[in-house]
Amino acid sequence: MSGGRGSGSRSKRRQVSAEDRAAAVEDYRESVGRLQHTAYRNLRQTVAYATIFVAVIAVWMLFIGQATPATFPWYAVSIVGGAFGLATYFVREPRSRLYVLAVAVVLVVVGVTGMFLTS
Repeated sequence: MSGGRGSGSRSKRRQVSAEDRAAAVEDYRESVGRLQHTAYRNLRQTVAYATIFVAVIAVWMLFIGQATPATFPWYAVSIVGGAFGLATYFVREPRSRLYVLAVAVVLVVVGVTGMFLTS
């Protein structure tokens, strides 16, 4: 008869000392922290890119003559929101950068909503 994976005891795990286990846990926590930091940074950048993109589209719509007197303020609000989105790259404090990004998102959402409601 074949013994399969391991004849005898089922547990063939390597015994690890407490120091090695603590070092492995610390390495794991550091790598998870780096992953979370990178994910949040990528999310912030993507949101900032989206606000800038909406502002570019609003400027383009102004240049091709799409704006009417009723929709012009909403285009302007979207452009200002895109400017705040661009400003997130120049703000160095993390908390301030988050506030600037939140203002950018609010302005762009208000601007786009206004554009759709007035057109």
